[in-house]
Amino acid sequence: MSKNVLTAYSHSNVTKAIEIMADRNIGSVVVIDSAGPRGIFTERDLLSKVLTRNRRPETTLIMEVMSPLFADIGPFDSLEQAAKKMLTKKSRLMVFEGEDLAGIVTATDIVKAVHAQGRRFDISKVISRRMTTVRPDTPVESAVMEMDRKRVGSVIVVKDGKPWGIFTERDLLLKILAPKVKLSTPVAEVATTPLTRAEMGINGKEAADIMVSKRVKRLPLFEDDIMVGIVTARDLVEAFATSSR
Repeated sequence: MSKNVLTAYSHSNVTKAIEIMADRNIGSVVVIDSAGPRGIFTERDLLSKVLTRNRRPETTLIMEVMSPLFADIGPFDSLEQAAKKMLTKKSRLMVFEGEDLAGIVTATDIVKAVHAQGRRFDISKVISRRMTTVRPDTPVESAVMEMDRKRVGSVIVVKDGKPWGIFTERDLLLKILAPKVKLSTPVAEVATTPLTRAEMGINGKEAADIMVSKRVKRLPLFEDDIMVGIVTARDLVEAFATSSR
């Protein structure tokens, strides 16, 4: 688990959450009020409930766009239990010691644990075969709308007919919203490149190794230099959870 849980008050505006998340390079903050944790605000909430709804971060309260409280787990529960609960609840996990919030477990945390554990498992059933792609000159605003429409956290930037880079929710946070760059900016100017990639046929342990070493959450898969799929950190959690049943 990640022990240093960053929080934001429910009556703060979304700009405050953006500042906290960008400063610590994280994908969510726990939303609190005087009574304790009340919800979570994530990169996905920022994209789908603020930007694509034409709401202004500086005038939108976090409590208006946060997600409900997510599932909890004990500090001594196993990695397998955490992965299965994340799969069934489809959320991050809060770790409580008594009534105190002790940490948070994200898909990335589980991928790191899978990397350390070293157990191989099959990921063939969780690979997404339909990748969302955009041209380099696509405005960020259009890329964001496409991500929301497809309910995905990234788009692949294709240049000269080949996958060139990737634009993610984290790129949106760090390179557009935090520095207040215009949404009309071409996506190629703020995409992450070069593209971290792997060969189709790798197992879950190998995918986790690459994600951890390269610090990425999405891994495009190739066959003969042709992109044929993509696997995400959450996909690895699903594959790991089902493999340990």
